[in-house]
Amino acid sequence: MRLSEVHIKELVTLYFPNFEPKGIDVFLAISTYGKAKNKEIIFKSGRSDKTLLLILIGSARAYQISKEGKEITNHIRSEGHIFGEALVFSDQLQMLDIEAIGEVHYLKFDVGELEQLCYKNDELMKFYLGFLKDTILVFSHRINSFVAMTPKERYLDLIKWNPKYLESTFDKHIAGFLGVTPLTIHRIKKSK
Repeated sequence: MRLSEVHIKELVTLYFPNFEPKGIDVFLAISTYGKAKNKEIIFKSGRSDKTLLLILIGSARAYQISKEGKEITNHIRSEGHIFGEALVFSDQLQMLDIEAIGEVHYLKFDVGELEQLCYKNDELMKFYLGFLKDTILVFSHRINSFVAMTPKERYLDLIKWNPKYLESTFDKHIAGFLGVTPLTIHRIKKSK
């Protein structure tokens, strides 16, 4: 199923209720709609572009392969969130693959193009600053959870922080995201 333009606009309005219609129209004009199947790579590592996603429906993860060949899930995001790799804000090559978890509908946009438009449009600037603040908050929280919490506390915190991850994400991805094994996730769930 492909989302209509009307449905896309409704979803963006739902996720960003303070985003005025004129600003949404400008954002949609610089965005490209896409759809990915389960396990499809949306973005491949090694890229130098400045592209991010707004997840409309579904969840995605950003991961890399360790030297030992093990997948490490760095981030997971679900619908209503901007997603990509922080290296889009630098001149470095991106290190993470972005993979769909289940079917994902998204808008792709160039953050550099968005930044340029922000200088001319206060509405877009508020939107841009809002998602930058969200990104800082999420990264800060993630760092704190690894420094100050046990694996079980991180799991319970994830349920509180974003229960949609647990509805739409496989245990192996949750385990990688939390820095534990899938067996540990199984034991935590069993002990609840």
